[in-house]
Amino acid sequence: MRRAIVLAGGLGTRLRPAVGDLPKPLVDVGGEPLVAHQLRRLAAAGVPDIVIAAGFGAQQVQDELGDGSRWDVRLTYSREQQPLGTGGALALAARAAVAPGDTVVVVNGDLLSAHDLAAQIDAFERSGADVSIHVREVDDARPYGVVSLDDSGTRIRGFREKPRIAAPGLVNAGTYVMRGSVLLDLPDTVPLSLEVDVFPGLAADSDVRAHRDDAPFLDVGTPDALERARQAWR
Repeated sequence: MRRAIVLAGGLGTRLRPAVGDLPKPLVDVGGEPLVAHQLRRLAAAGVPDIVIAAGFGAQQVQDELGDGSRWDVRLTYSREQQPLGTGGALALAARAAVAPGDTVVVVNGDLLSAHDLAAQIDAFERSGADVSIHVREVDDARPYGVVSLDDSGTRIRGFREKPRIAAPGLVNAGTYVMRGSVLLDLPDTVPLSLEVDVFPGLAADSDVRAHRDDAPFLDVGTPDALERARQAWR
C-alpha cells in the first residue's frame, strides 16, 4: 500500500519574525496553508493516505487541516510530546501507521517542489531499492546536504552536510520514498536526525537510489524564502 508521512513538527524559529507563533505548516502561501501544497501533490501522485507528524502547535495544525477532505486526502496525526528530530518524528509516525511492505512517501511540510513526484514513486517501485531520494543540481550547495553517487550515477554512496564554500553541487532536495520496513527499523534514539543520523548509514548498508529531477524547489524556512514562495507559488 502507498502511504505518506508529512514532517510538520518543527519549531519554525527562523520564520517567527514574519509569522509570529503560527505553526509553520499553516503559514499562508497562495491563499492556503503551506502544507496544503504538499497534500495536493501527494493526492495527484496517487497517495491520499497521509500521516501528519506534528509537534509545535499540533492541535492548531489538526484543527486547521481536519480530515483532509478539502484536498481529497485522508489525514491522520502523530504527535511528538517532546522534540524528537526528523528521524524520531518519522519513526513515531511509522510505528502507528506503516506496514513493512508499504511504499512510504516522506516529505517536509515546509517544502515546495515542482518535481514529478509520481515519476519518483513509480521509479522506486520498479527499482526494488530501499530508499529513493530526490536530488537536483544547484548553483550554491551551502544551504543543503550534498550527495555523492557511485559510478553508475544511480546509487547514493555518501552525504556531506552544508558545505562552507559556495560551489555547485548535487543536493538532497527533501522528498523521499522508502520501504515501510526501513522506517520500522529506525532506532529509538532521541533526538534522531534523518539527514545526519539515518541516511549516511542507509547509504552504506542499503540500496539508496538518487532520483534526479531539476525542477524548482524551495525550503520555506526564513522570511526571505517565504516571500519568494508567495511570489512563485500563487
